[in-house]
Amino acid sequence: MRRLCHYLLSAACLLLCLSSCALERRHSASGVHVVAVEAVYGDIVHQIAGNAVTITTLLNSSSADPHAYEPTTRDADAVADADLVIENGLGYDTFVDKLLAASPRNGRTVIVVGTLAGRRPGDNPHVWYEAEALRRLCTATVTDLGDRMPARRNGFVRANGRVRAWIDGFARRTLTLGRRYRGTSVAITEPVFDAVLRAASLQIATPPSFSKAIENGSDPAPQDVAAMRALLEGRRVAALVYNRQTVEPSTSRLLALAQTSGVAVVPVTETLPPGMRVQGWFDGELRALARALQTYRRR
Repeated sequence: MRRLCHYLLSAACLLLCLSSCALERRHSASGVHVVAVEAVYGDIVHQIAGNAVTITTLLNSSSADPHAYEPTTRDADAVADADLVIENGLGYDTFVDKLLAASPRNGRTVIVVGTLAGRRPGDNPHVWYEAEALRRLCTATVTDLGDRMPARRNGFVRANGRVRAWIDGFARRTLTLGRRYRGTSVAITEPVFDAVLRAASLQIATPPSFSKAIENGSDPAPQDVAAMRALLEGRRVAALVYNRQTVEPSTSRLLALAQTSGVAVVPVTETLPPGMRVQGWFDGELRALARALQTYRRR
């Protein structure tokens, strides 16, 4: 059902804009072309390099499922032309590896954020929510672009300092939540926001087999559904952290149950919302989590 929804949404986007996911490009006169597979990484590069490089992001639409995404001819052309490619890795966006293999190019750099984060295949692929992964991405980006454009290196370093200051602040705010609410239980529909929840020292009460099934687009086991219902009906958790990009009967029913049971819902996404910067996206989700924890503590 989940896959079907993604395919239908992708087909609609294809009719509207000739692509199942809006390929976005910011142009520059430098001749250096960066392809960021995920919009979150493209936004970070843009904040560091500004208009000094041309940045193309491939996955911009909330309807695009990276696991099932079929690249377009424009995607292939963008990758073939790229000097720097930034991908997530960890099995999340394997389609780009095929594009890279089909268009080898001397001097091209490929940054795999999952590898920078020290993760291995099979680990949670949502590494953009890890502060250290973002710090390492910033460092790798400044190093590569600084080597290509030495005259602009100092500007990249200064811009990187501003981005890093926000990353460090986000990490501190997350740890502050951990000091206040350490051990508080939350439920999740998918392991999207887990890096933040664990950094905040929260307890994820959802059966791992349930969230994995939803992530893989399969039906969760009846006993796992029953366990999730018990968590929400009994108000045993402070919040339901809900991936709002997943349209699936099991999660939709749990969302309704959380609302009727008085359990706070914290919506999160895998994709940078259109028109937002990374800072606003992350900070908004963290504030929603903080409100849910504070409300639960006051009961």
